[in-house]
Amino acid sequence: MEFVFECGWCGGDNYFVGRQVGFWGGKWEVPSEWDCRFCDGLNYTPDPPWTEA
Repeated sequence: MEFVFECGWCGGDNYFVGRQVGFWGGKWEVPSEWDCRFCDGLNYTPDPPWTEA
């Protein structure tokens, strides 16, 4: 599943493909921190629920 996170520095949308974890499929893993693809600002992934892309 793909999720979209907004950069806290420039407001750009960054998309990540989550890796399914757990047997029942209701949980996803995405990077806990990431660099914005537009401004290279360091961001931290917010707590779920996340916005699906």
